[in-house]
Amino acid sequence: MNVYLDEGERYAREGKWAEAINALSWAHDVDPARVETYLLLVETYERAAEAEKEPDLLQQAFNVCRDLRDRRLPMKAEQQEIFYGAFVRVRDKIIAARRAGWTPPPPKEQVHTLFEKK
Repeated sequence: MNVYLDEGERYAREGKWAEAINALSWAHDVDPARVETYLLLVETYERAAEAEKEPDLLQQAFNVCRDLRDRRLPMKAEQQEIFYGAFVRVRDKIIAARRAGWTPPPPKEQVHTLFEKK
């Protein structure tokens, strides 16, 4: 049983996106091998991005997708199907946002360069 996962699901149902993402991130930290948590986190980021009209949240969803892909955790056929669908859907939404003029945030390793004087 993962209390954070249950809490994250509840917050997501209520449309409390920041709280849902926070709880699901904690759930991920508690059990990083649980595929269900990754899938819920991707779905929550995606729903939050749509509700808030915020493409940066799509980038976070994509980052979670890549993390799950790179970990190569065992998945049931249904989870694989959900994952693949989410991966493609989020990727396509990011491409559409970029075509509409959105610029993704820099990688965290480069954030400090934004404040350097030139």
